[in-house]
Amino acid sequence: MQTRKSSQVPEIDEDRDLELENIVGNLMIAQYQVDKLRSRLSERVGGYGSANNKKGSAHIFKHNDKWYKVTVRVDEMAISQRDISEDIK
Repeated sequence: MQTRKSSQVPEIDEDRDLELENIVGNLMIAQYQVDKLRSRLSERVGGYGSANNKKGSAHIFKHNDKWYKVTVRVDEMAISQRDISEDIK
């Protein structure tokens, strides 16, 4: 049985920059991860992802004989687009 090409596509030599393609691919993956994390964070702060609705977290660790405590607190805010543009200036 013979197969027949429905459309003839000419072969074109293209110069490809693999490093650029990798950078763009990594950027797309990073943007997806940022979007996913923002979604999870907003659900957590809004109370959908947690029964206890904690809006903060603390982590204590020791390094080179010194103790450190890192505390993160997240608050939901209501701001207008005008407030955002003023902060950028």
